[in-house]
Amino acid sequence: MWNHRPRRTISQSAAQASRLSSMQAAEKDIDERLAALRQQYRQKRQRSITEELFDIVAGFEELPH
Repeated sequence: MWNHRPRRTISQSAAQASRLSSMQAAEKDIDERLAALRQQYRQKRQRSITEELFDIVAGFEELPH
């Protein structure tokens, strides 16, 4: 008899568990998306740096020796 929980409390607990699960899934999705965006940014940045270095080297090679 002491362990009997009212139906409303069980329902509220289930709803809370569902919300928690949804928030955890959303947080995981956000973390994964941020990781992908960071990777894209780093790749674009590295590509830009590499292109700039190629331009510098090409310009240097054009100088009279």
